[in-house]
Amino acid sequence: MPRAEALMPYLQRIDDRRSYSNFGPLVTELETRLAQRLGVDPDCIITVANGTAGLTLALQAVVENPSGYCLIPSWTFVATAHAVSSAGLTPFLVDVDEGSWALTPEIARDALARIDGPVAAVMPVAPFGAPMDTAAWDRFTEQTGVPVVIDAAAGHDAVRVGTSPVVVSLHATKILGAGEGGYVVCRAREAIADIKQRSNFGFRGSRDAGTVGTNAKMSEYHAAVGLAAMDAYASDLEGFRAVAAAYRERLGRRQQVAFQAGFGNEWYGSVCVARFFGADQERLMSRLDAVGISSRAWWGAGVHVQTAFADLPRLPLPVTEMLARETLGLPYFVDMTETDVERVCRVIEHAF
Repeated sequence: MPRAEALMPYLQRIDDRRSYSNFGPLVTELETRLAQRLGVDPDCIITVANGTAGLTLALQAVVENPSGYCLIPSWTFVATAHAVSSAGLTPFLVDVDEGSWALTPEIARDALARIDGPVAAVMPVAPFGAPMDTAAWDRFTEQTGVPVVIDAAAGHDAVRVGTSPVVVSLHATKILGAGEGGYVVCRAREAIADIKQRSNFGFRGSRDAGTVGTNAKMSEYHAAVGLAAMDAYASDLEGFRAVAAAYRERLGRRQQVAFQAGFGNEWYGSVCVARFFGADQERLMSRLDAVGISSRAWWGAGVHVQTAFADLPRLPLPVTEMLARETLGLPYFVDMTETDVERVCRVIEHAF
């Protein structure tokens, strides 16, 4: 996250303008800079108070009949399921592809043929920030008529823009952090305008609530943090690149270890999740913890084991259950040293 001195010029601008919320000048500047980075017009992007709210609003914007199922992978953070429920839909849990760790259009098509009941939408998830084939999902909607919202909460570095809304989180744990916040981007301008209206109590150019909405606007203060984070993004990325390279060099040569395709070469996230074939996740975690090294099962065992969602309808989840056993998030931060990485890797190698 940006240091206080990096924030001060932006905070001073807030003081000078005395504009604090409601699509203020810093929010507009942040949206413009994000749009330039992604190669779209500013009216193709809207910031939101957090990524979860962005997912809910995006679903409400693209789903005509707010009832039925929304297909989601069980291999995701529980916020995905919360967002679907908040939109008035029932999450229906499906498995993911073993190679990409993601729900694919092929898996979704197969699920459509096997599910009794209306499927109102699909919400694939970019696993730990990996790129998603947005064009393939746009084709899926064209061919099936089922709208798609892509949960790319951790995917800022690898966003690909299409017609389907893509939702990115700017939480403090993400590679571009505003402390809290997010944005939704797609080339369907009317969908973005709808999401903007819903994020502002249903107002669009007047004080009349033209649609059901909520308060999900980003404040000027969070936009200030986001802008400062963008200023430092290139240098921060170099730090993440160096740590990822060190992990890949040390562990990538072992047959028992695999990283996500392209991680540390083609795209970057704010977490490093590795798969340890045949390993016991809890055993690895305990070995690391015994020498003072933290690790994390970022998504636990999947949405289907969460108490609030244990009774959701679902198809078999063998890949999800396997990934839950064999993947682990390793220490990974922008100023981590090679010595730190080597220390982590020694413990892992000894465990094998």
